[in-house]
Amino acid sequence: MKIKTITLIAALFISGIIISNAQGQASLILDLKKSRVAYEMAKNKFENDTKLLDEKAISQMEYSKSKNELLSAEVEYQKLMLKLISEQSYIIIEKAVKYQTPDGDKRVRVTIRSSMEGNQDYLSQFKEHFDLFSPQMRSGKTYNIFVSLINLTDKTIIGSPYEIRIPSIELGKSVNVDFGLLKDVESLQVLLNYNNKKDEKNIFLEKDASANYIDITSTQFSQEADLGSNTSYDLALERFSSSDDVFKLLVVNLPRQISYSFEDSETKARLSNIKFNQGINLRKLSLKTFLPERDDERVVLDQPIIFYALVISGDSYKRFEEDPYKIYTEKELENIQGGKIRLELIPRGIGKLEVRATNLYHEITIGDTIKMNITIKNYGTRRVDNIKIETDNPLNWVSKINPMLIRSLNPEQEEIVQLTITPPKDVNVGTQEVKIKTEAYANNRRVETDDKTIRIQINAKTNILGTALLIFLLIGMIVGIVVFGIKISKR
Repeated sequence: MKIKTITLIAALFISGIIISNAQGQASLILDLKKSRVAYEMAKNKFENDTKLLDEKAISQMEYSKSKNELLSAEVEYQKLMLKLISEQSYIIIEKAVKYQTPDGDKRVRVTIRSSMEGNQDYLSQFKEHFDLFSPQMRSGKTYNIFVSLINLTDKTIIGSPYEIRIPSIELGKSVNVDFGLLKDVESLQVLLNYNNKKDEKNIFLEKDASANYIDITSTQFSQEADLGSNTSYDLALERFSSSDDVFKLLVVNLPRQISYSFEDSETKARLSNIKFNQGINLRKLSLKTFLPERDDERVVLDQPIIFYALVISGDSYKRFEEDPYKIYTEKELENIQGGKIRLELIPRGIGKLEVRATNLYHEITIGDTIKMNITIKNYGTRRVDNIKIETDNPLNWVSKINPMLIRSLNPEQEEIVQLTITPPKDVNVGTQEVKIKTEAYANNRRVETDDKTIRIQINAKTNILGTALLIFLLIGMIVGIVVFGIKISKR
């Protein structure tokens, strides 16, 4: 019931608009006819007054008044006729083409045309009145057309300049206006403002097919990565082409020690070719690079590696197959059929420390001291600085570390640290733990290391004198038994 009511209201509203427009048009025609009659009357009167002036039957003042009335009637009649023509004029948007300049700027070229198509028959009935119009008036120009590009989502202006004024367009003629895009979009609204009315058109932008190429952009074009890790560059591919060719995906100027792969951002499928389906001009990919574990003459720490991601046609791909590891200059890549983007990768090393000890378990008696060697080794890919070694001791235990601070360790370099652990004199019998901790930095980043735990078993002191007396007593008993046994055997 509600839907029927809404439909009825909408139909009545549209009918009201149509009736209102028809009434307004009919009223304008009636005003035009009245103005025509007033003009003809003023014209006849002026012609009669001209004769009377020659005959000196009227004064110069009366003649001037008659002339002014004719001019006023003519201006009023022309104004109504121009209003009628302007209401029948219409601006058509023929094309809105998105293209890219050699500098990489995105622009939109809008082609608009002045037309009265469908209204010519209506206007032909007024041709008999066109005698009042000058040749400029009869040209059918539309004056002062203002054009803007509007974002569909938030209705903000995204064209630069914000608004372009076209002084006039002759009937049937076309004019191009060119905007820079402040925001990269696929669809937008073209706003036309002319003859005291606004015309809004939502348009899906065409692509400039004059150049068969792919535009590639990335927000992560420069990245840092630790050796042994990988990176991911987001790539947005936009086709400026009318063809449905299959394009090859390729990377050049990347050292052979660094491998790579292209992946679809949605499906995560690995790709080597890409094709744009009909009506789809945007694709999103990711380029992953995998760094080696160690640096060398091509992969140098902290030195940027400049390389290019290419999306090219099959014919252009053949020239890269011959030598996949050739280093190409920017000039050599200018005229490829496809698209390219310059990317940057900065290898970074990472510091890794290893703490080793030959024995992490000790048994001592009360009053003993533990002395041991600890090996600190940098098995990472970057120099480690300011290595501080310390221990976490039980209460009243004392540790001595030599050296406590190692200024630096290069990759694969190691240093021996002497550790002395002294329990207190009144230590209890049992098991205690001492933790070895290290703190270090590599390239202003803290190096994470694992703590090592030393387990210490403490035993009570043995009474040497008592033990000796007990041993002598035992030996005496054994000797006595032996002697006693020999005597008995002799009897």
